[in-house]
Amino acid sequence: MEIKTALKLKRILTVFLCAVMVSALLVPFASHARSEAKTVRVGWHEEPYFTIDEYGRRSGYSYEYQCKLAAYTGWNYEYVEGSWSDLLQMLKDGEIDLLSDVSYMEERTSSMLYASLPMGTESYYIFVSPNNTEITTDDFTALAGKRVGVAKGSIQKELFLKWEALYGVETELIEMSCPEEESIAKLDGELDAFVSVDVYGDPESAVPVTKIGSSDFYFAVSNDRPDLLIELDAAMNR
Repeated sequence: MEIKTALKLKRILTVFLCAVMVSALLVPFASHARSEAKTVRVGWHEEPYFTIDEYGRRSGYSYEYQCKLAAYTGWNYEYVEGSWSDLLQMLKDGEIDLLSDVSYMEERTSSMLYASLPMGTESYYIFVSPNNTEITTDDFTALAGKRVGVAKGSIQKELFLKWEALYGVETELIEMSCPEEESIAKLDGELDAFVSVDVYGDPESAVPVTKIGSSDFYFAVSNDRPDLLIELDAAMNR
């Protein structure tokens, strides 16, 4: 009986010592993982993808999506504010590491890395001021010669040019680098129409005339940070 008890105690002691040794080995690795959390410079652009309320609380589709990714990757974000067009150029120049809401364009693939999965789909419309009674859904020829704004470097420009060719309408296309809200505010002044995503429709400031197309949009990563792309793809697949 004493021998059995001794053997039992020996087994318990052995298991306990093994557990202590494993814990001792894992602690340095866990501490190392926490200390190696990556800081990612991410572009912060206009509503509704990113918003800050009166109390300084952040929200918005892209912001919340990025928070979900960080739960898998452990990334810390350093936000860099600017218009989407300016941030796209900063991504190409390696001044930021990550940008959301980037439509796929073949010519962009040499200057940035795309996630393997899209983060959503958006539609694009021609907007005019609610006071504009000349440009209507019944007669697209009324756009001929008009000043139409579009975000600089965006897929909207490419889609609008195809739409122009389809309907035989030639306009004065103006590429804008300011935030979309500022461009829309120029309707009835500097611009006669503006091409943007459907989320910017507002009966008080801009009404849609017609849809010109749609596309998936992605997270894009700087060419200087391929390590982030690997982690991004893994997180999105999960």
